[in-house]
Amino acid sequence: MSSPQHEDEDDEDISFTGQVVHGKYVVESLIGTGGMGTVWLGRHIELGKSVAIKFIRPDVAERPDARKRFEIEARAAASVRSDHAVKVYDYGLLPNGLPFIVMEYLEGESLADMLVRVGAISGKDVAKIIRQASMALAQAHAAGIVHRDLKPDNIFLATNVQGVDADNAYKVKLVDFGIAKILDPSYEGGRFGGPTQDGNVIGTPNFMSPEQLTVGGEPNALTDLWSLGACAFTAMTARIPFEGDVLGDIVLKVCMQPYPKVSEINPDAPPGFDGWFQRACARDPAQRFQSADELATALEGVCGVAASGVTTQTHEEDRVQYKIAAIDPHLLEELAAMEPKGISARTALLAGLVIGVTLMFGTLGILAWQRGPGQQTYIDPTPTASPAKDAGPPK
Repeated sequence: MSSPQHEDEDDEDISFTGQVVHGKYVVESLIGTGGMGTVWLGRHIELGKSVAIKFIRPDVAERPDARKRFEIEARAAASVRSDHAVKVYDYGLLPNGLPFIVMEYLEGESLADMLVRVGAISGKDVAKIIRQASMALAQAHAAGIVHRDLKPDNIFLATNVQGVDADNAYKVKLVDFGIAKILDPSYEGGRFGGPTQDGNVIGTPNFMSPEQLTVGGEPNALTDLWSLGACAFTAMTARIPFEGDVLGDIVLKVCMQPYPKVSEINPDAPPGFDGWFQRACARDPAQRFQSADELATALEGVCGVAASGVTTQTHEEDRVQYKIAAIDPHLLEELAAMEPKGISARTALLAGLVIGVTLMFGTLGILAWQRGPGQQTYIDPTPTASPAKDAGPPK
């Protein structure tokens, strides 16, 4: 294998074009970049099959946490036996020690990109996307994998895979398991194997559950379900459910303030979606849907794609609150004055999360929860007539 060359003198990224990986994949062109790695179009030399090859950035390759996260991405994605999760074909090290992952090559766009392009989508399309994403989540959770970073950017609508036809323009694929938690006692790092330490929170704040933001709740299947509910809100409105210019704004909205209502943003939203969202993202984990299938089935009922005979009932509004205690008011003023400074709000919030949460919310905890008099309507996930129709392609 020849040594990789720099694309130009000012580019810190190394070009892998023309390189042969593991003796069987030839690298062709750069197709994506991220904070920790670059993704390249590759081809299996013998089979001619296109693949995506992800290399960790050389400038972060010496960081143990980065290398561990890269390994977790490969191991977690490979453990999810679902057609709705990106497939991992290979993992290893280049002769110079640089890690790589060989993955399924996907064409299409993320849910985030589609929403930017077309705006809010119909309830039936939302239910279809959430159903397929839930199928991957169900398999991940069964394998002891918690994604931890579900957001519209990581829900990919692939157009070049089996199952895409005139009736199904895309197939949902969950991607980016880079900060997943592996609930496996045999895995190095303990039951919740991963690159982070206690008290550190990594993810995208706008789509993180209250227990994730308050530093103290171990990630589990219910945190992923909370995030999937937030993704459904975004798909129905083309808006982030918990917006904020700084981290503190987001935490207050997620943990204390009344939840937004889709019906007030999108008048075409199906009746019952507000109640479904209240339950999907309930602050008390015990009040949420308890499985990915239950969440998706209830949404199908709300959106009119389930079998007839699904009944409705009332659900008192969740009143869980998280209290901020023993916080220096000067620190709060300083955080309130912070601005993203030229980068996207999503990236700025993510970058500030690791630094800000430990300082600002180290003493956050659950104050109390109680049921209030307000009522919302939601769909009983148990059909009274026949099973709900699967909105996605067969696994």
